[in-house]
Amino acid sequence: MAKAHSKLKSTTCKAPTQPITDWFYTVGYTPNLGRPNPRPQQFIKDRWREAFGFTIGQTIIIDAQQGLLIIRIEEPF
Repeated sequence: MAKAHSKLKSTTCKAPTQPITDWFYTVGYTPNLGRPNPRPQQFIKDRWREAFGFTIGQTIIIDAQQGLLIIRIEEPF
């Protein structure tokens, strides 16, 4: 009886979503063996980096500005 009363709902095609370009990480601290003033550290790891051209062993340049880090691939001369 359920099959006789079931209706197929049509699905709507959604516009393709924008690729994700923002990731959120938390800055932590380097293990400091109990000494004061531990250094902040941040690990950036995931597979999305390859999609943007970053590969293992590649040299990068980090441009640090107030509230902003820009990571670029070092271009060969």
